[in-house]
Amino acid sequence: MTSSTFAVSTINLLENTSQSWYDAGYVNVRRRYAGGLSFLANYTFAKSLENAPDFRSPMFEAATPQNNDDLNAEKGPGCDIRPGFALSAVYNPPAYGRNGLTRALTRDWCGSVEYQAQSGFPLTISVFGDTANAGTVLSENPIRANITGAKMFPSGTRNSPTWFNPGAFTAPPAYTYSNVGRNSVYGPGLQTMDLGLVRSFSLLEKARFEARAEFFNGLNHTNLGTQNRFVNMSSFGSITEVATPGREIQVSARVSF
Repeated sequence: MTSSTFAVSTINLLENTSQSWYDAGYVNVRRRYAGGLSFLANYTFAKSLENAPDFRSPMFEAATPQNNDDLNAEKGPGCDIRPGFALSAVYNPPAYGRNGLTRALTRDWCGSVEYQAQSGFPLTISVFGDTANAGTVLSENPIRANITGAKMFPSGTRNSPTWFNPGAFTAPPAYTYSNVGRNSVYGPGLQTMDLGLVRSFSLLEKARFEARAEFFNGLNHTNLGTQNRFVNMSSFGSITEVATPGREIQVSARVSF
């Protein structure tokens, strides 16, 4: 009889024991289509907490806890968008009927707008690497930073080179865990507006022509992306990406028959 041995470096155990808390208030305002105008507006103010991230979390944090023996320290904001506002509207203006020419030029137009504004996502200030020798798995970086007591958002912050004060955090001593909470820093908010303009009219008895212009991020607003969250990296606290592209214009035409 022969025996075989298998080397096991880590074991990843997933449990369905986490909890989440969500409280919100919202207001909806709706106008049904009348007089050529319809719109829907929504404002939400919410707070979301959880004591464990989703597995393979899309949030800016590790998917494993920092310390399996202190899971209470994992409670913090989840996908926590506090205020958020969204508006969508469609308007078909009536033709200006002063004479035949003005009616021909001003009829069959349709405009639309979609606007969204919200607060930023939270992120976790972390250490790159397993400085606590906790035996992390899945290429995660769950070890968090320590708070130094310095002001997090002094004058000159909240911009792409320095979103927050890097001196507000420091790496914990080797073989120790940190005292900063999960998702304790909020990133930049988001604001975008998409516009559309369409005109459709008859060419022949059974043919119709439609011209369309669309403006994505019509305000050309710069929405900053994720900050570098690793305290032991030179780019810590800076933002080197954008969350949305700049203004994009799309023009199209279609003949249907």
